[in-house]
Amino acid sequence: MQVFISHNKADAETARLFATMLTERGVGVWFDEWDLRPGDSIMQGVENGLGNADVFLLFWSVRAAASQWVGTEVRAYLRRRVDDGTLRIVPMMLDDTPLPVLVAEYRGLGITKDADLDHAAAQITGTMTNREFIRRLQERLLELTADIPSTDPLPYLVCPTCGSDKLERSTQHDRRGDQYYCIACNECNWSAATEI
Repeated sequence: MQVFISHNKADAETARLFATMLTERGVGVWFDEWDLRPGDSIMQGVENGLGNADVFLLFWSVRAAASQWVGTEVRAYLRRRVDDGTLRIVPMMLDDTPLPVLVAEYRGLGITKDADLDHAAAQITGTMTNREFIRRLQERLLELTADIPSTDPLPYLVCPTCGSDKLERSTQHDRRGDQYYCIACNECNWSAATEI
């Protein structure tokens, strides 16, 4: 997979962080700050990056919508997409700015915080984050062991919501004096309880 990252310079910090995440997953990335050196032809560099990419990531914002460069890159890649249906276009929406009409048909990802970037990288590369993987394993483990007696009435190894292993177990009493076994995630505040 070779990814071209299109962004406005005002969104460069987010685009750079995402480019790094993709690179850490073994994905080839064309990112202007990394691929254009002083003295290089900007037009030639962008053309080479677009020509080699099979995924076009468009970091879309109010600033990108006003950028002639971003518009030029979008049009050039859309033209390639017409001739090659295997190419992917992924809008990365940084705010509520409407997408260009020809890009709006492609499934995109909303990015409102840095945590969304990790999820987006997993979606684009088809890999799961460690937490997603652990959470899915736990779900499957609970399915497979549903009929096996356990001394733990809530046998969670990780949080089923966020995948964290920072779980806290306790027993509590309600006003009537009934005792409950409780489990709570210290990261996302998920909790469950069962009467004992």
